[in-house]
Amino acid sequence: MMLWVLRGVGGALGMLAFLFGIRSRVTLENLARAVPEKSTANRWRIAARSYSNIGTVFFEFLFLRFAPKPVIQKGLEISNLDAFLPSINGPNGAILLSGHLGNWEWLALGCALLVGRPLDVIIKNQRASRAEQFLVAMRTRFGNRMIDAGNVRAIFRALRSGELLAILGDQAASAEDVRVPFFGVEVPTLEGTARLALATRSPILFLQPYARTRRGYRARFIEVPFSDLLDATPANVRELTARHTAILEQTIREKPELWLWQHRRWKHVNP
Repeated sequence: MMLWVLRGVGGALGMLAFLFGIRSRVTLENLARAVPEKSTANRWRIAARSYSNIGTVFFEFLFLRFAPKPVIQKGLEISNLDAFLPSINGPNGAILLSGHLGNWEWLALGCALLVGRPLDVIIKNQRASRAEQFLVAMRTRFGNRMIDAGNVRAIFRALRSGELLAILGDQAASAEDVRVPFFGVEVPTLEGTARLALATRSPILFLQPYARTRRGYRARFIEVPFSDLLDATPANVRELTARHTAILEQTIREKPELWLWQHRRWKHVNP
């Protein structure tokens, strides 16, 4: 099926989900917490566009599962890829970080094809369901590999072998995780990315999608600097986590409709 048809159907169903109130309360509460300076009407518009976006993304998964490799590769444009190839191909591997922005699955598939190397995609909460089987088949069809988030040994081994890790850094963390600023609030945030980078000296490259195009997405790399942080001390882990979270926040502020506002990112924050 044509990409534009899938997007149209997905966007319309996403809007219906919003109108029927599916997780709309969570979405609007998240927006009220994150951007209280915006009017209620503006937050409702962002919410509606976010639902249209997530519906579009889910239907794009069908496209990613069956579309030819050249089409998916050409569908992702990374504007500054050449400048970051030395970091990507360095001896310590690289941590390719992003969030639930735009179509994060397209970023992983397309990036691997563009750099000519498979990614080791960190996943968690994998379930033995048909939906999960579909996702695994989609994610691995061009050589990308899955590593469970709990398999710390395999993750370190991948980086020390010079491989590329793909991580989504915006998932809700436990109340015990390090807290860093996110939209003006100290929020528990997954600290694994910072710990990995400080232990292996692998660069962190944030892959930032900034536009949906007729063929796919446009994105760019932003390096998260940490040459001044030498050891994986609690203070350095917090600082580096805060740095990459700030890039995530700025990305969301620039294109709020591309983020997944429907998940409980602030669930361990006091009202």
